[in-house]
Parts: sequence; structure tokens; C-alpha cells
Amino acid sequence: MNVEIVEAVTLDEKGFVTLDQLVEAAELPVEELRALVDYGALAPVDPAATSWTFSSSWVVVARTAGRLRRDFELDAHSLSVVLGYVQRVEALEAELRALRARQG
Repeated sequence: MNVEIVEAVTLDEKGFVTLDQLVEAAELPVEELRALVDYGALAPVDPAATSWTFSSSWVVVARTAGRLRRDFELDAHSLSVVLGYVQRVEALEAELRALRARQG
């Protein structure tokens, strides 16, 4: 029997991940993640810091970026545009769920 040790990270605004952890989660090269930061699709806690850390909630966005990159062969600029649309759709779906919950 093989035992695999897995690291767990809570994906909320309170936890933090390093750039290296985000690279691993997204399965994207560090250069592409840096480009996504430049385009505003990802936001480090302190953009001026020498080594970036991110709120752990960005792991979901980075993983989505990695999947979109692999599935559609998008460049970093295209990824940032598509990620913006994905986040907007998710926000609208959450708003719709909230409205439906209020109605009954």
C-alpha cells in the first residue's frame, strides 16, 4: 500500500499561497502567471514585494486559467479576458441564486 501525503489549503481570503504554489496549482509556467498579474487577471497581496504571495482564493482562478490555456491554447492576454468573463458569469449566477432564494 502506497501512502501519498497531500497538502491542503483553505481557499478563502484569509489564507495565502506563494507564487510557486500557484504555479503548481495552475500547471502554468511562472512567466504566464506573471503576465496574468500584469493584465490584472491575478492580484498579489503586495505587487511591489520581491516575492509575491496571493490570497488562497486565487488558486481557483489560476487553476481555471491553466485549464483554459490547455484546452484552448490561449495566450496570457486572451486568458485574462476570458477569466474576466468567467468571473462575471459566476457573479451573475450567484446573484441569480440569491434572488431565487429570496423569492421562496
